[in-house]
Amino acid sequence: MFSSKDTTCSSCDYKEPAGSAHFVTFIAEALNRFLKNLGVQKIAVGNVETDDFLSVLDAKSILPALLVNAKLNTKSIGSEFNSIPLTTVDDHEAFYKRRVVTTSSAIRNPSIAISALAETLYSTHQLTIELSKSNSKSLIDLNLLSPVSAAHEQSILAFALNESALSSAPINTKDGMTL
Repeated sequence: MFSSKDTTCSSCDYKEPAGSAHFVTFIAEALNRFLKNLGVQKIAVGNVETDDFLSVLDAKSILPALLVNAKLNTKSIGSEFNSIPLTTVDDHEAFYKRRVVTTSSAIRNPSIAISALAETLYSTHQLTIELSKSNSKSLIDLNLLSPVSAAHEQSILAFALNESALSSAPINTKDGMTL
């Protein structure tokens, strides 16, 4: 994971920043276990329900939407939590035409990314339970992700183009003026 050489995605031939494929695969596996521990048995995306969690949580599947939501959610928590070391890049083979990669080969605290993404999944799962007629815990409807859903590829692209707007860098001021 801490290699200085570019890596290849574990599920396709996509070249990624050093260590990215390994880190993102690790995140998908951690989120997979998290959902199973919640009792989730199926994931709804678009018109499809599946029990293949790893394919849904893959860097080129729903993970870009989770990342957008996690970054939006952590922005309200504070700057320390918004330092998720992930971003999205163009990938025309991906579900949203975007894929998740790392922003650094020097990831010091992977738990920030995992906990922010897990919290997003947990909130979506709770909303799924509330909206279901049977209050079943066995399904998570990822179409409930806000402000993006499986039908809104443009939301992911707009976020990617304006991700710097969510940057948690402190605003420098002098004499009341932004520098």
